[in-house]
Amino acid sequence: MNTPNDAGTSPNNNVRLLYPLNVWALSFGCAVGWGAFMMPGNLFLPHAGPVGSILAIALGSITMLIIGANFCKLAQKYRDNGGFYAYVQQVMGHDHAFLAAWALIVTYLSIIWANATAVVVLVRFFFGDILQRGFHYQVAGFDVYAGEMITTWAVLIAFAFFSAYGGKAKRPIHTMMALLLFFGVVLLFCGVLAMSTNHASFYPAFDPDIGGTPTLQIFSMLMVTPWMFFGYESITHGGEEFRFPIQRTFPIIVGAVIATFLAYSLPIAIAVIGRPPEFATWHDYLLALSHLQGFDSLPVFHGVESLLGPGGLALLAATVLAGIFTGVNGLYRGCSFLLQSMAKNKLLPDIFAQQAADGTPRKAVFLILLLSLPIPFLGRTAIVWLVDAITISGSIAYAYVSLCRYREAKAENSLSGKALGRAGFIISLFFFFCPIIPDLLLGSTLETESYLLLAVWSILGLIYYWYIFKHDEQERFGKSFSLCTVLLFLNFFSTALWLRQATITKIPLAQMGGYAPVHEVLNQNSSIQLVLIMLILLFMADIFTTMRRREHAMSKIVIAEQQASRTRRAYLSNMTHDIGLTMNAIMSYVKLARKSGEDYQNNTADCPHNALDGLQQGLIHTDSISHYFLHLVKEMEKVDRIQSNTLKLYPVPTDIRYNLKQVKDIFTTQMQDKNIDFMVYTAQLENPYVYCDKDRLQRILLNLISLAYEFTPAGGSIAVTLAQKGFAYHTERADSQRHFQLYADYELRIKDSGNGMPTEMSNDFINSCDWEKLFKKEGPERCLAITKHLIDLFNGSVNILTGPGQGTEVIIHLTLPLAKQSAVPIHLEQEAANLI
Repeated sequence: MNTPNDAGTSPNNNVRLLYPLNVWALSFGCAVGWGAFMMPGNLFLPHAGPVGSILAIALGSITMLIIGANFCKLAQKYRDNGGFYAYVQQVMGHDHAFLAAWALIVTYLSIIWANATAVVVLVRFFFGDILQRGFHYQVAGFDVYAGEMITTWAVLIAFAFFSAYGGKAKRPIHTMMALLLFFGVVLLFCGVLAMSTNHASFYPAFDPDIGGTPTLQIFSMLMVTPWMFFGYESITHGGEEFRFPIQRTFPIIVGAVIATFLAYSLPIAIAVIGRPPEFATWHDYLLALSHLQGFDSLPVFHGVESLLGPGGLALLAATVLAGIFTGVNGLYRGCSFLLQSMAKNKLLPDIFAQQAADGTPRKAVFLILLLSLPIPFLGRTAIVWLVDAITISGSIAYAYVSLCRYREAKAENSLSGKALGRAGFIISLFFFFCPIIPDLLLGSTLETESYLLLAVWSILGLIYYWYIFKHDEQERFGKSFSLCTVLLFLNFFSTALWLRQATITKIPLAQMGGYAPVHEVLNQNSSIQLVLIMLILLFMADIFTTMRRREHAMSKIVIAEQQASRTRRAYLSNMTHDIGLTMNAIMSYVKLARKSGEDYQNNTADCPHNALDGLQQGLIHTDSISHYFLHLVKEMEKVDRIQSNTLKLYPVPTDIRYNLKQVKDIFTTQMQDKNIDFMVYTAQLENPYVYCDKDRLQRILLNLISLAYEFTPAGGSIAVTLAQKGFAYHTERADSQRHFQLYADYELRIKDSGNGMPTEMSNDFINSCDWEKLFKKEGPERCLAITKHLIDLFNGSVNILTGPGQGTEVIIHLTLPLAKQSAVPIHLEQEAANLI
């Protein structure tokens, strides 16, 4: 996965700078941000009360440990800077890895945007309207000023340059900020606890107004756990920077989860303990929040200011800024490594795969900055809508990594691994569905705009996947039908939820002003949904069409490969058969030579001429056959070149009589051992010099003569006759209509005096068009199948005359182009001339 580097950049060798404390700081810092100090009064207390919220956070911490155990185990096996994306790719393929990466990237970006814009909100509370300068407009009731936009840009640009060029300074600074965040929360809690007299102010333990049982309140708050903890897993992105054994990652995650639990729980306690004295309970205080201004409307800030004074408030401001710093900086890092890994896999341009000498993917960092620059135009409210929707979708990544852990554990037969993977997957599904299904949880229904943004996120993901799929030259994508089903479901589900919520919010209009305004809004929203659905169907139809076309092309390739495989198998079987015949012939002549040698040793006088003649003939025939044997061995090396379901002929100029001589040499000794009269005739050949594949022709003879040998009893006879039928004639060459070639017709007969071939076998041999069907049989049928395939390659014809007690005669007709005598190697002519 290495890519070319810029001038001044290094190869893909990450500098290992991160110690366990640094990794803990990254995990903890990415999980805790601005929301930990704002949500006690906006989310936690109004929906579950202090005890219910803390219990829900504790249970959520346990679920995060389950998911953490899953991805830490995968990190041990797949140590890659791509983190979740790399794990899913290795286990489930590129399709599912894309969806996991899409969920992670948009979630990381939305948290970066939320923390960056939180700086403006913090300035508003501490310094008033100091940044409210320049042009001004509103988005969803939130005032957007040019001064605040510039400030947000400054924050994003500053963090981008710090992340890209911070070098070794990033490690200690980020760690110090994470420690400031953690100890700041602990010190503030201890200070408020020491100064407050409301130690018993946790009553009521649950919210009395929202309704539902305490269990339902806890469960409702538990389902927003991903929003609280998301980012703690970002340490898996850039895991190659760890300067310690990867097995120690899970204890670090445990420490980060415990610290995150405290960072969310202690501000709840601060908000409750530090309530204004004029309110009897925290519940009364919350009811009055909408009428309060400044820090009084923020329970955590009010509690610190009222009990610890300006010094405590300064520490709180530093702690909040530390949370913003660690969140933005840590997710810049994690997201940039994720984008780099995607670029290495061609999901992004190659330029984003490059990295600096210290291992920082600078191009990816600036891509994050580029995507973030338009965000300040949306205003804080729109960003909150985005965060509410997108962080829920991040649960998809948790579901994927848990499913990967389950699959790996199943392959390894690990019961504990399967249990953790299954539990993490089920928990992740709850995290995804429960918050987005309207009115399922207490007070947690998303805003209508959040549903619209969720639908837009789903559609953009589908379009991006379609783009990658269409430009995937290596055809890595489109392998998973389940991924397409998930994408289709997400798109339809999100658009349906948006339309439902948009309709419900307009019902009060019908009660106040009649049906007409509602009808207009419904028509508008229905039109939007129809357009979205048409887009979804358009892209999915193109994806499925392309997948179908690829599957059809792949099926053709598979079928062709299967046919080629069968041909290779037949080829090897034929070669094995020929090698066996050749070895038997060689062994026979070696036996003859040894017998001649023994006769010479037993004769004390001069060596008899018949012994010398036997020895000489044995060596001559052995030499002739050994050349053919060497050819067979070389032919076996070519088996991998067969790419189709048919073999190819390689015609060469040859003396056709030479083929019969070689066959005679191979079988002569065997025939003598069985007392078979074996004769070869080539007298009726006017044109013996032809172009043909002499090796394939020889195999035809070998197979048919070996069958005749098998069916002929001892004392019988076998005659091989090669004759030319008629005179040579001119005809057009097959490869050219303007050139003519001399051809001649030849008839090859192999006749034996055996008991005859079985009628069924002979009929199959003559009438069957599928030689592969014959090849599947054993014994003589396979030998006939090979012969029939070779005769078909020669465009020849074959006939069999046989009957019980009448022997068998195989008649083959071949048409071969003639060759000049000068084109035939001399040694072939000389050896063919010796044929009787």
